[in-house]
Amino acid sequence: MDSVLMVEKGMYLGTRHMEAPPIMKSDLPKSRLGRRESEPHSDEINYIYDVLSPNFPEDRTFWDLRHYFFIDEEKVDLQFDISYFKGLQVPFRISSYDASKYANQVPSMAVNILSASTYRNDLGIVLEQCQRLEIPVYVMFSDHLQAPSYVKAPLLKVYYRDGDQYHVAETREICCKEGEIPDQSKMIDILPDLLPFKIGIMERKDKYFKEKISPLYFLVFVDRGSGKLLLPRWQKERERAKEAERQAELERERAKEAKKQMELERERAKEAERQAELERERAKEAKKQAELERKRAKEAEKKIMKLQEELENLKKQMGT
Repeated sequence: MDSVLMVEKGMYLGTRHMEAPPIMKSDLPKSRLGRRESEPHSDEINYIYDVLSPNFPEDRTFWDLRHYFFIDEEKVDLQFDISYFKGLQVPFRISSYDASKYANQVPSMAVNILSASTYRNDLGIVLEQCQRLEIPVYVMFSDHLQAPSYVKAPLLKVYYRDGDQYHVAETREICCKEGEIPDQSKMIDILPDLLPFKIGIMERKDKYFKEKISPLYFLVFVDRGSGKLLLPRWQKERERAKEAERQAELERERAKEAKKQMELERERAKEAERQAELERERAKEAKKQAELERKRAKEAEKKIMKLQEELENLKKQMGT
């Protein structure tokens, strides 16, 4: 059963993981331009952006930006690794997202990849601010962390607002390994009217090393309509190239077959011409034989007439 975070008027209840130590001001990470602090972290952000951006061109996906919102004249400064805005059109690149410039629109889904320096912040203050802003979906994903145990990878934790309540859906189970077809029964399926995809964990082929070797994971998305894994831009382009090569190979095979059929037709035409020539030769020979038969018939007729004349002459001589 999902955990429920009650949202009461004017009050937002605590949302930190029960095992997480309290966050002290001194524990908060220092402000920096970007959250990326390792190759897996950067890989993950790039991967998610390259999946959402080309697959949903009518929506807007931002990556690694500061976001500025206002609640009761209080400025709220949040940093998300990925923010997905359904239906938002921003045709240019931006350095930060200022909600006041976009009708105070909040992300349909915000994603943070947990890192060693930010996970407590993401599990606590950022989550509470997301609730205050009523962001519909806040995703926290641990793709490479080896410790502590409550954020050890893989971990997919999704907080989502349904009515006036926040729920949490959580899984550590992978839906597939890289290159395999996802098992949709092992994916998180929430808010179908808002999100056009389901969310799950895929184990990567690459490994992570920090004191020891451990698996790496990608946050993956499956299209609700087709049930297919949504591919990142580079993989879509590779698939298109493969499909183009496959079509080209089919065309080459068709051309070969057409050439083969043309060659067969030429051979048939040659054979037909040869048969026609034989028929002409037979016709000529038959005509020749018929002519000879006519000549023989004439010769025979002449001989018969000559014999008849001789017979008549003999009769006359015998009568005298």
